Amino acid sequence: MRSSSSTTVTSRLRPSAVEGWRAVTKQLAAVPHESVVTAVARLKASYATAGLDFTQAQAILEAIGPAKESAIASYQALIEHEAALRPAWLLVLPRGRRALRDALSPDAGECFRRAGAFDDQPAVEAVAFLDRLANLARASANLPLVESGRHAERLSFELERARCAEIPGAPAVEWVALNDTSAGYDILSCRLVDGRAAPKLVEVKSCRGRPLRLIITRSEWETACRHQSAYVVHFWDLSAERLHELSWGDLHPHMPVDQGDARWDSATLSLKRLHGL
Repeated sequence: MRSSSSTTVTSRLRPSAVEGWRAVTKQLAAVPHESVVTAVARLKASYATAGLDFTQAQAILEAIGPAKESAIASYQALIEHEAALRPAWLLVLPRGRRALRDALSPDAGECFRRAGAFDDQPAVEAVAFLDRLANLARASANLPLVESGRHAERLSFELERARCAEIPGAPAVEWVALNDTSAGYDILSCRLVDGRAAPKLVEVKSCRGRPLRLIITRSEWETACRHQSAYVVHFWDLSAERLHELSWGDLHPHMPVDQGDARWDSATLSLKRLHGL
């Protein structure tokens, strides 16, 4: 099954466009003061450059500048640039080269071949190139999760701001996670203790599907254990935008413990068992 990636990606990932881009780059280097339009006109008049796509070559030149010195580096540079547009083939890339090859159009597949991606014994640079694309693919796949997480954080932030507005002398609620993701909690709010404002540390979790599950990292749990009465988890069921607030006491009976030399890094907890959901 071939990729249904966008027209822009499909038209640029063609050897005729890349070779046109390389030819224009060489012509401009040979005649530094020549305009792109003049350089393209001169190349079009040459039999040697017949069949090259100079329209897309100019578009590539405008998008990412001159071609690289080597053909392989040029193909890799263009592919990485087009990957940022999140084409359909990017999402299958982490499954390996076979799945990638099946997802590409013939022209795009030839561009990958010329980039060294399909060599039987790929060079170190080609493997690094594929790894960079795979990392971009994973980031692209995780983007909806990041967006959901930020949405849940904003819901909690606005909720805590509204609640703290009713507490006399309450400090401003701080969205900690925007500045420091290592704090062990996402929002610094406040609560009433003996009639006075005291800190409230809010870790925000979210889920859209079923079953409802949350993941607690060791760092988050260590923070919770240091601030047992102040620490809460806001768990948002985003399918209904429903909040479940969990205390340290709700979580503690379900948390793992280290055994011998083994140390746990994260725990996946069922909301059904935690809160009867």
